[in-house]
Amino acid sequence: MTPEEDEQSGCKLLDSFAIFVQLVLATLAFSTLIIKRQRELPQRPLLIWSFDVSKQLIGGIVIHSLNLIASHLFGKSLDGEPESNPCVWYFLNIFVDTTLGVLIIWSVLSTVTTLANYYVLSGFESGVYGDPPVQNQIKIWLRQLGVYILALVTMKVVVLILFGICPWLEDFGEWVLGWTKGNYRLQVLFVMLIFPLVMNIVQFWIVDTIVK
Repeated sequence: MTPEEDEQSGCKLLDSFAIFVQLVLATLAFSTLIIKRQRELPQRPLLIWSFDVSKQLIGGIVIHSLNLIASHLFGKSLDGEPESNPCVWYFLNIFVDTTLGVLIIWSVLSTVTTLANYYVLSGFESGVYGDPPVQNQIKIWLRQLGVYILALVTMKVVVLILFGICPWLEDFGEWVLGWTKGNYRLQVLFVMLIFPLVMNIVQFWIVDTIVK
């Protein structure tokens, strides 16, 4: 393995340091939703807010898992080529997810809502969970969670297709992360905490407005 390849493979997304960074990110991102709740007027009832936020938390776990898988898959060598840097691909996943991805999520949710209204299907209006008992509200929440996960998976498929047809994006990612080259912990800290924190805060606030 050449020194350059060794530097590329130095980025690890699932070692103890990276997992710690991911837990810190999750805590900070969730805290922003609590702050947003304190500032919103009128304030949603606690149960409704819990339904809304839980959809984002579960969706966040799904998309984070997909991002890790995608980063490792794109980082693997093909046909004897040198391995790519998984940190580059994780950065690109976050970058596209929190920009183009938000538009895709909104489009899918809007389309499902429109179709549900057209076919007079209940329980698909995002953020509306009906009246008690709670069991009925949970059933509606499950429908909306399924739609939200569908939107996330659709978004991720589109993003992966984009990566496949735009190979120059890898060069862009390597250029952005050039200043972290040779220091894998700094690279992990940037791509899994600093950059996602800024972008996810913006995304969480936007998506929270969409799903409520």
